[in-house]
Amino acid sequence: MMKKWLWTLLVCSTFSVMATPKDDIHALLTQQEVDWNNGDIRAYLQGYWQDERLSFVSKGKLNHGWGTLFKSYQRSYPDTASMGLLDFSGLAIKVLSDSAAVVSGRWELKRAKDNPSGVFTVVIEKIDGRWLITHDHSTD
Repeated sequence: MMKKWLWTLLVCSTFSVMATPKDDIHALLTQQEVDWNNGDIRAYLQGYWQDERLSFVSKGKLNHGWGTLFKSYQRSYPDTASMGLLDFSGLAIKVLSDSAAVVSGRWELKRAKDNPSGVFTVVIEKIDGRWLITHDHSTD
């Protein structure tokens, strides 16, 4: 009887501490903030699918590929002063399935010269066990 009770307790406690998709996705976005605020664009972009099918909107144009995204960020944010400090807020995470979600929210960069901000919508998919951004549409 004691073994059965301990087994039940172990199983229940294991499932109660497992992260939900929303938790995992929130952790991804939080890590992106940390990486950005550390001035590490390459680490920030690890949250994106490293594939040519990645899509993102930049300056009103639809683009494809992680390499293209990386070059775009390098051009737009060549140093930590241009990067500023990133803050995501108002996150709305809608889990569509065990492997897909849509997230919308606001972004803001706090810089010495200005504070650009806007809204974003990203599609996040679970690929090879990791939640990754597969489409990003951000506006000013």
